[in-house]
Amino acid sequence: METEINGDVLTVTGDDGTGHLIPLDAIASWGELLGCDTDMEAVAAIIRVRTNRSDPGVIDPATGRNAWTSAYEQLEHDALVDLNQVRAASLHRAFTPTGALAADGRAETRRLLGLDATTIVDSYEADAALAAARALDEPNAGEPVEPSIRLPAGVDATSLATLLAEHATEIDRARTRFLNDVTPTITDRR
Repeated sequence: METEINGDVLTVTGDDGTGHLIPLDAIASWGELLGCDTDMEAVAAIIRVRTNRSDPGVIDPATGRNAWTSAYEQLEHDALVDLNQVRAASLHRAFTPTGALAADGRAETRRLLGLDATTIVDSYEADAALAAARALDEPNAGEPVEPSIRLPAGVDATSLATLLAEHATEIDRARTRFLNDVTPTITDRR
């Protein structure tokens, strides 16, 4: 497969001629919504969902819920928790399509899209595990985590990682814009 970035769009061309045009904004937003560890994992998720056509679309026509709704709800909840807005965060919870409370909206979205949902880890728990490993001087402390979503066969992971690293600043700016757009504005100053 061949990969290149033209303007703000990543082009991934497969050995069989199939192509994927992925805007850098999509890499940033999918990575946040799915809880991806790396931009490369977000690219793998985009390619897999598009290739498998596994996005179910609107799940509940009455409410307009789709596979992404619970991830957005989780993102809003986490942003409010990070701002120590406990009361507001309790009002922004992630739900499943059946209306039940979701343990993690990102995992629910991954499940609905046909992606691996078992490896979502709370960032606090991941940081704590890394700190514990470093404290114990384990040899694998700080090593890269195996991605939960793998690239399709034929994609050169090294060249893709290098290409994405060259455009990391642009992707980070897109991620910041995305988070600013979806984070609820806090107006209650009590």
